[in-house]
Amino acid sequence: MRPRLLVLDDDLSILALLRTYFSGLGWYVEVCADADAGLGLASSDAPFDAVISDLHFTSAHEGSGIDIVARARERRPSAAVILFTATNDADVHQRALDRGADEVIVKPAPLASLRDAALRARKTP
Repeated sequence: MRPRLLVLDDDLSILALLRTYFSGLGWYVEVCADADAGLGLASSDAPFDAVISDLHFTSAHEGSGIDIVARARERRPSAAVILFTATNDADVHQRALDRGADEVIVKPAPLASLRDAALRARKTP
């Protein structure tokens, strides 16, 4: 069975890039550009093996990516949960880790670093 990935980012070029990259590695990829819809997906019962979320969404409240991380961790204890952000602020990174992120990766980053983080963080139930 193909691993399932949820990618949340309001930058459509990032969504397209990550969908293409992870699909090429054999993952089933679902993307979402809206923070509220993303929070709903992270809260759903869909069996995602990994969740990659941006921190800031244009039309959402501050910290929406951290809310998505927290909800994804709560709903999917065995999934890899990664915050992928251009914000290089240690306090924000620590808050994301405290709320359930396995890793914080700062943009721009090699795609292989996201792949490795997703594979490293997946936990067996």
